[in-house]
Amino acid sequence: MKRLFRIVIRIMLILVSFLVVFNLPSLLGIGEDRVQIHIHTFWSYVQYDFYSLIRIHDPRYWEFLHTVDIMKSYRYTMTILMLSFIIVIISAVCMAIVVMLSPPKMRNVLKNIINFFEGVPDLLIIFLFMFFVITLYKTTGLKFLQLYGVFGNKPYFVPTMTVSFLPLFLMLQFLIKIITDEQNEPYVEYAKAKGIGQVRVLLVHIMRNIFPLAIVQLRTIVWVLLSNIYLVEMILNINGFNQQLLKVVSLGGNITTLVIFLLMLTSPLLVIETVGWYLSTKMKGKEEANL
Repeated sequence: MKRLFRIVIRIMLILVSFLVVFNLPSLLGIGEDRVQIHIHTFWSYVQYDFYSLIRIHDPRYWEFLHTVDIMKSYRYTMTILMLSFIIVIISAVCMAIVVMLSPPKMRNVLKNIINFFEGVPDLLIIFLFMFFVITLYKTTGLKFLQLYGVFGNKPYFVPTMTVSFLPLFLMLQFLIKIITDEQNEPYVEYAKAKGIGQVRVLLVHIMRNIFPLAIVQLRTIVWVLLSNIYLVEMILNINGFNQQLLKVVSLGGNITTLVIFLLMLTSPLLVIETVGWYLSTKMKGKEEANL
């Protein structure tokens, strides 16, 4: 019950923040020699949008939804998001285990490589993919990757790999750091003194104890994935959900439509957080899961 109450409060705060941020431009104005603050105008806009939200059942507020492609584009964008999310989790965990089980010298080399790739911009990765595919096609005539979303095409491989690149190394860096910190805990030394192997200590004990912290980090990873998806869809001209959201903003969609789109776009974050909290309580108990 407490968890449900927190979710309701969070949704209410999200809606309030939408109302404030969307109408923030009406608060400020430019006078002859100073910036003017129009509190009355700002408050009137906020009230109007609030009344629009509570009258969400009014058919007039749903008319704009018929002019945009919602479900197909949403399924496509969420597919890219989930594929990228799964790739990030599995790859980061496997790579972190390999790094931590490596000899000290090799471990330092691998950490330096990870730190280098973590700083590579996403735009550079997109352009490298494009350059590689185009060069390969011009040289050999082989076209095995689809880059652009023209003529209704929906590429999957390039967007998924591009969206996953930066979050993968962010998650990998985080896992290596918390595993390194966890190795200094007394229970690890005690397990080693009892003769438990390094692999078992890492996979059974350390990974179990860092799980709640990893769940917290997944919130950041999801936000990075969402921002990367927007960037990839714009550059590769993919008719995904973010393109439909841009239509809502540019073509004058009402506040109700915009809020619906933004809630749909951020819903994976709430789902992942809820699932992670549930798994944490099952693995370590409610008190430790709330770290």
